[in-house]
Amino acid sequence: MLVDSHCHLMPDQLALAIRRFFDERMGWGKLAYDGVCVADVVRAERDAGSDRFWALPYAHKAGVAAQLNEWAAREVAPLPGVVAAATFHPDDAGLAQIVEQAFGEFGLRLAKLHCSVGRFGVGDARLSPLWEAAQQRDIPVVVHVGRAVAGYTYAHELAPVGAVAATFPRLKLVIAHCGLPGIDAALDLLESHPALHADLTSASEWTFPLPVSRLEALHERILFGSDCPNTTMTIAASRAWLARQGLSPQALQAILGGNAVRLVC
Repeated sequence: MLVDSHCHLMPDQLALAIRRFFDERMGWGKLAYDGVCVADVVRAERDAGSDRFWALPYAHKAGVAAQLNEWAAREVAPLPGVVAAATFHPDDAGLAQIVEQAFGEFGLRLAKLHCSVGRFGVGDARLSPLWEAAQQRDIPVVVHVGRAVAGYTYAHELAPVGAVAATFPRLKLVIAHCGLPGIDAALDLLESHPALHADLTSASEWTFPLPVSRLEALHERILFGSDCPNTTMTIAASRAWLARQGLSPQALQAILGGNAVRLVC
């Protein structure tokens, strides 16, 4: 089984704008996927053999989350094998109502926050209604914790994750990219907080050592992710790379899909 727990679906025009940002500002060169629209990404996941994938939008500013959540519920959730996520921004007035609408009326079973794009911190007290609702409803929240434009997360930026986990001990918070390059700090948090998870999104592109023995020990809370479509490696190549890292068959099976299915049935 293959479940891609970190893939991005956005309304087509927004997806095209994001790709222009990558092309003009990130300096990565040729990316693995030319198409970024919904149909393109769904096709890429199907071609890679994904049984399911998590579709993660993200709100870059106040005033867009509710619209993105409505779009996700209407256009993404009905797609076979796709788990549609909600997104939120702490600058939104009435965040509690937006959260309730997303998880209640829209029935979304997953959430995504992107701190660098939204320019906020995971420790922002205004996010408490989200943490409370997600814990109560058993909804995983994927969080890209770092604030750097390049997407990196540094060890000191992960400390607020521990504070959130301590306050909401049953909250299934997923640290995106395993806190790259603060990988060991992220895994330290997983060891201290049993409900915390992390994904290995874009791990095949990392220039940092992969702590295989630690991942093996924590394999029941590690997820596979590709970052499709804005990635330099295909989903299939990332999967093949992970299979070569020396993890046990049991750990590899859990990371590639079993854990994601357990989190979102």
